[in-house]
Amino acid sequence: MFLHFSSSLTLFFAVEWAIRLGAIVFVPRNRKPSSAMSWLMLIMLEPVLGLGIFLLIGSPKLSRRRRAMQATMTAVINGAVEEAMQTPALREYVHFDVPDRYQSIVALGARLGGMPAFSGNKIELLPDYTGSIQAIIDDIQAAKKFVHIEFFIMTFDDSTVPLFDAIEAAVERGVKVRVLLDALGSRRFPFHAQTKAKLTAIGAEWHTMLPLTLPGRNFNRLDLRNHRKIVVIDGRVGYTGSQNIIRRNYHRKDALLYDELMVRVQGPVVAQLHGTFITDWYSETEVLLSRQNFAEIELTLSKAGSSLAQVLPSGPGYDNENNLKLFTSLIYAAQHNITIVNPYFVPDDSLLTAITSAALRGVYRSAFSIRKSWIR
Repeated sequence: MFLHFSSSLTLFFAVEWAIRLGAIVFVPRNRKPSSAMSWLMLIMLEPVLGLGIFLLIGSPKLSRRRRAMQATMTAVINGAVEEAMQTPALREYVHFDVPDRYQSIVALGARLGGMPAFSGNKIELLPDYTGSIQAIIDDIQAAKKFVHIEFFIMTFDDSTVPLFDAIEAAVERGVKVRVLLDALGSRRFPFHAQTKAKLTAIGAEWHTMLPLTLPGRNFNRLDLRNHRKIVVIDGRVGYTGSQNIIRRNYHRKDALLYDELMVRVQGPVVAQLHGTFITDWYSETEVLLSRQNFAEIELTLSKAGSSLAQVLPSGPGYDNENNLKLFTSLIYAAQHNITIVNPYFVPDDSLLTAITSAALRGVYRSAFSIRKSWIR
């Protein structure tokens, strides 16, 4: 009995040390030093428990299957951009004369996301929470071919009823409506079941993004969510920003209200927003929303204004940390001031180094403000 217990204990210690030695080799690969050090400390202290947690949430990327689908769509978008470069009717909107101070930033965005800067855009900032929802409603009411909607949180509540009514009216007049909502983002709030039932009842085609699955080949970390907010209507007008489709005081039990900023865009850059939606739709359905497959899909690249704009999608489906690379590059390029407006500010080492370096070189040191995006 004692020998059996001793052998089991020896085997257990051998397994623990095998885990520790393996972690030293595999954990630091393609991982930031601070992150790698944290994981190694956990595994060294609690090898079995640490390994289990690492296998569950240790990878900041989506599954190989999801990243392969993302790569497929990136290739499709790159092909569409190349086609645009060769088409005289489209070429005029691809902006080559970028001001010197923005050239490196535009080049970085194009390299990371595959989409160049487009000129001829009209951009409107919509800081009013209720007003931005009403603007989306107005454009849906004018839709003739398709309405594509993608939100991290989308619920059918007392403040969003008019939007769902507009969607229903659009479907009734023959407009194709497609909706993506995050599987976990929307699930956390009341009326989630009613929201899905309502979308089905009014005839919209909808899917959840990053559905929750058990650990396995297609498993994705529960905290890796799709936070995009995109609306594209007939390919002529688009919306993006920070606001979700839910009442302004969602999950609050006090008097606090959320302030959000949405952007309404017209012009060639709408095609880039649409490309991002089409990519996410393909990732969830394996259906490519192309002009060849769906008659209502139309590429509209008409001039609407004079603004230069570029869309850079990011997220765990990309091998590069697109947004982090862009943010740090912008901060390093800053000459006068930097203002950061965000309810959450947990910078990693590279971002914090960029910010402190900018302050040390005299970039309007008093202008660094971390402003919360909600008010009482």
